[in-house]
Amino acid sequence: MAFPKATDVTGGSSITTGVPKTLGHAQQPFDEAGLVAQMVSRAQQLYSLPTVAMDVLKLTADEHATVVQIKQCIQRDPAMTLKILKVVNSPLFGLSGQVSDLNQALALLGIKPLKLLVLGFSLPKAMLQGIEAEVLAQYWQFALTKAVAAREIARLQRKNFGDDAFIAGLLSEIGALVMLQDLGDAYANFANKVLQEEADLSEMEWETLGFDHNILGCRLLQSWNLPETLVQVIREGSPSSGIDFGKLSGQSATLRLAHNLAEVLAHHRLNLMPKFLDQLKSTTSHDADTVEHLVVDIQEKLYQMAGVLSVSLPDGTDYCEVVAEAYVQLAQLAESVAAPLALGDHSPQEQVIQSPEVQRLIDTTKSLAENNGVPPLAEKQSRAATPAEEVPVDPILADASMLIEIASSMQRCRGHRCEFSISLLKINQFDEFLVVAGIEEVDVWRQLVAAIVDRLSDGLGRVLPCGEMGLAVLLEDHDRHQTVTLTRQILDLVTSWSQRRECHQGMELALCGGVASVCVPPKSLPPQEIFQAARRCLLAASQGGGNAIKSIEVL
Repeated sequence: MAFPKATDVTGGSSITTGVPKTLGHAQQPFDEAGLVAQMVSRAQQLYSLPTVAMDVLKLTADEHATVVQIKQCIQRDPAMTLKILKVVNSPLFGLSGQVSDLNQALALLGIKPLKLLVLGFSLPKAMLQGIEAEVLAQYWQFALTKAVAAREIARLQRKNFGDDAFIAGLLSEIGALVMLQDLGDAYANFANKVLQEEADLSEMEWETLGFDHNILGCRLLQSWNLPETLVQVIREGSPSSGIDFGKLSGQSATLRLAHNLAEVLAHHRLNLMPKFLDQLKSTTSHDADTVEHLVVDIQEKLYQMAGVLSVSLPDGTDYCEVVAEAYVQLAQLAESVAAPLALGDHSPQEQVIQSPEVQRLIDTTKSLAENNGVPPLAEKQSRAATPAEEVPVDPILADASMLIEIASSMQRCRGHRCEFSISLLKINQFDEFLVVAGIEEVDVWRQLVAAIVDRLSDGLGRVLPCGEMGLAVLLEDHDRHQTVTLTRQILDLVTSWSQRRECHQGMELALCGGVASVCVPPKSLPPQEIFQAARRCLLAASQGGGNAIKSIEVL
């Protein structure tokens, strides 16, 4: 849908936005411009970027700043350093060698990509708290799909701004987090209704509220003094900007392509596939095989990035199946002479507008406006944002390569008619361990566990990294009892080792473990299912403090 252009309702400078055609809904009973300004002001107070990120921004803006200064600044945050090295060593960057420190990262990548990675890892934790796990998983699925797609599409276009496009995609949905925090379940239910009807979220936000999450996010990023070029790409890359695709260039065009593809893959809006294909064709040569390979790469790197960022994604997402379904509908459309231009004959916009979710969102937004942009639960949210009460983000995730390893191990056990088990381990109080012991000790810990597993399992165990603070131990020909016993020995030996390490400064390194076992894995058992069973046990064990183990038999 083509949107007429209008001045930014937030009152920001030179922001051009798209205002959807009305669907007959009543004029909203609140001042949109004032409400957006209030929400941005409150978000700026509650959700500030970490000091390290702000200092890196200042240094990279200073032409006299040295690489050494930037490296020393980032190293003040050990967890940030570890995350950067993990993502640099992931297939996302495709480097030929292993990067072991920030000096190498700077030498191979340069200052700009490193700065952007710092920004990507600096979303305020308080902004993610208090949101239902399922809703947050959907948010991350779309934002990460868009970010990874932007980088992969830039590669197809033979452009060198893939890192910039990745960060633009990652930060482009931040306004939705502010909406979720300020409008709560009313916005979450509204967004879910939009998703069910396969409608456009920004369009429905404009129709219902008079602004969208893209405008809100751009204004927040501006208030953080992020580069205006980045904010402009995010602003123009949104379909709600009102700018025709043919008038876009560079990163803005790439981000628009990534947005449309993410809508197809993550939100199942198959009717956008023809538009995406036409837009992609206008910017680069491609065929059906190219698109299929692109989607395979996106799905694989999506799970890799989720592991690096320690975030959860919805289970059971297969983007290749989504694309195949879209192509089937395209073929059906081509065969039908009387078919409409867009796939499907229903009106998702009307379905959303007529839903009770819209009225509840309007009522909640009206209350927010009357309360000067302060939600009724703001005091509770502020308390939740304090470090002592932070809700931990689930750090244990299985990427595509791990699931392949699990599937291979189960297949071998099936052939030999023997048991298969998986044991997940993680360090409790990981951040404190990093500060006291340093990043190098994480690698030492992993090597130690691998050596212990190899000795205790007679070479039948395989140790794989699992998120930034976890390990997965795959054990063939090991039943539940044997695996729990081995896991207990690992925990005891690691604790004893830690007590002898001077660099741990007397800190007691505590682990927890989650075990899932199956007797002769059936073909019908997906690798994701047994991993999730072990993950649930691990999370339960982590509630019990240090050196706890929970286990389950998968039937």
